[in-house]
Amino acid sequence: MQKQFLVIIRICKIIFRYSIYILVFLLPILFLPWTSDALDFNKQAILVLFVFLALFAWMARVLVSGKLSLNPNKTHIFAAVLFLAVLLSTVFSLDKYGSFWGWPRVTSESLITLMSLAVFYFLVSNVLSKKDIFISITLLGLSGFFVCALAVLQFFGFFLPFNFAKSAAFNTIGMVGALGLFTATLLPLLIILEMYSGKKLKIVFGAGIALSAAVLVLINYPFVWWAVLAGCATLILFGVVKKELFDLRWLGLPIFFLALALFFIIVNIQIPAPQRPLEVYLNQSTSADIALKTIKNRPILGSGPGTFSYDFSKYKSSDLNKGILWSIKFNSAGSKALTVLATTGIFGFASFLALIASVFFYGAKLVLSRNLESDRHKIHFSVFALGALAAFASQTLAFFIYGSNLTLDFLFFFLAAIFIGLTAEKKKEFLLNPSSLLTLGATFVATVIFIFGLGLLVLAGQRYAAEIYYVKGASVFASGQKDKGIQNLENAVKLNPKSDIYLIRLSEAYLLQLESIINDSNLSDAEKSEISQFLVNNSINAAKLATDASPQNANNWSARGFVYQNLIGTVLGADDWALNSYSQAVNLEPTNPHYPTQRGIVYYQSKDFNSAKINLESAIFLSPNYANALYFLGLTYYNLNQTDKALEQFEKISALNPGNEHIGLILDNLNSGKNPLFGIREQENPPQAPVEEFSVPTTNNSTR
Repeated sequence: MQKQFLVIIRICKIIFRYSIYILVFLLPILFLPWTSDALDFNKQAILVLFVFLALFAWMARVLVSGKLSLNPNKTHIFAAVLFLAVLLSTVFSLDKYGSFWGWPRVTSESLITLMSLAVFYFLVSNVLSKKDIFISITLLGLSGFFVCALAVLQFFGFFLPFNFAKSAAFNTIGMVGALGLFTATLLPLLIILEMYSGKKLKIVFGAGIALSAAVLVLINYPFVWWAVLAGCATLILFGVVKKELFDLRWLGLPIFFLALALFFIIVNIQIPAPQRPLEVYLNQSTSADIALKTIKNRPILGSGPGTFSYDFSKYKSSDLNKGILWSIKFNSAGSKALTVLATTGIFGFASFLALIASVFFYGAKLVLSRNLESDRHKIHFSVFALGALAAFASQTLAFFIYGSNLTLDFLFFFLAAIFIGLTAEKKKEFLLNPSSLLTLGATFVATVIFIFGLGLLVLAGQRYAAEIYYVKGASVFASGQKDKGIQNLENAVKLNPKSDIYLIRLSEAYLLQLESIINDSNLSDAEKSEISQFLVNNSINAAKLATDASPQNANNWSARGFVYQNLIGTVLGADDWALNSYSQAVNLEPTNPHYPTQRGIVYYQSKDFNSAKINLESAIFLSPNYANALYFLGLTYYNLNQTDKALEQFEKISALNPGNEHIGLILDNLNSGKNPLFGIREQENPPQAPVEEFSVPTTNNSTR
């Protein structure tokens, strides 16, 4: 082979290897402050970048060297089928754009994320050598050390110098429960690394194990302890069955954590923590109910990746309105498995289970195999494979008792890949002769992948720039620099015109700017009229584009209705458009009391008090203590000459807001026979009364 070809092959190997190394080390600890989502959005960006960089380097190496080596494992088929299921689900999704890209939907569940993870799995399990896999595991262990160290500092109030990080809840993984599961999953690998690393790394990984214990105890969620139990029990089982591979003295570590997990599960003791954040998520029964209702309507492919919030809005029970968290929209079910079932349907769920089962099948074959390697290094590889399988068992259990995020999904695919890669006996090699059809086909496929991959990287970069503009625009606008803020928001929309959240924020910005123009005494009436017309048109257009971009999102229709509602009396037919928009929101989220309340307010503004009464009573039926609905229902009853009913509504609000002067004055007016708003500006916003609290089952500090 010519010398220049050897140089190219060597460069490609370096690019490939270090792309994987950087990704494995950096993804768990990465966060950046200049995007709305400091974690997963940025993690997705580096995942796509380094995976495609590694893929391009590998393809170039194959074409130049004329050799293609693959690990013929049937698990690859199940990974490909899972990707196919998510691809088809995206094609028929309720929100195709969000399902493909993620943000502003769920980044970790998007097609582009799964595509990157699937390619990453393929490259690690087929291309990375066993030595390189060992280095990757070491880098993951080091990354886990930094994750746990930062988490402990955050728990004790030593916060990073960013506003979003000044909370004990912040860590580089995600929610506190996700941090606990990441730590629990990584624990078996840390123990194996402690067994077989050099002296210096033993110190680091020993400290990592100690930090892991601290994180687990400080979090102290039962489902996290169950994940610890699964991983350590599996590792102990492997140690007993394959005792010739293990130094059994080291099994004291998993035995210790097993006993610790059992203690906290059985005794359920509460450890005083400096700052233990509250975590709220759906319970399993509610999640299962929503998932089953979703697949009843869309059985094969579900609602689409990342669209669980749509399913939640449509199928949630009105009983949730009785609690203080009634307005929260959940983006995922109480577990990863139920989220997959709802969003990708029976096909996606079955593919997900098949992939898991395939890894465990090969794990069982390894455990039951009696053929042991005599070479010391190969024995180490077998031990690391068993450690990866134990960690995979922990992660699998976690997927059935908790949700997921990009880091946990990445860890899942990485563990599967390194297990398959470490247990591969012999790779199958294909020679690409210069004149063969196989070479022509490989060149064609590589060219197509390169073009599409490069295109995706460009689009991903464009979306990233749009996000930076969006965050900057929102911040600048909030600081009072409205013109500059709108300019940045407009730039965000130009770069990413399919993002409904950008369009809604821009529409609201135009509306707020309109208010400033109307109140600006330095402008003439003619100037006000010209600028106002421009802002009105832009606000309406942006809101309409948002509903066009994501028509199944109730929030978009509500925001569009709000725009029209604020333009009643200014734009002809604005009241009808507002009512139609809120009706669309009601259809998409029938148990949310906000939307019929807003319809009632529009009717109230139009003096159609009978229609206002019907809508406001509907809202009260959904949420008896919803203050806005009670307030306008009271005013509506008064205008319908039903003063006793009006008094009843305001007395309810007064009970919810004791000592509120505004409500007290209204009650005095009603009791003295006056107009309830006598002496009060009707435009004044009604008080927001807290809804009645109710008891909920809790898991430590997590409301389930």
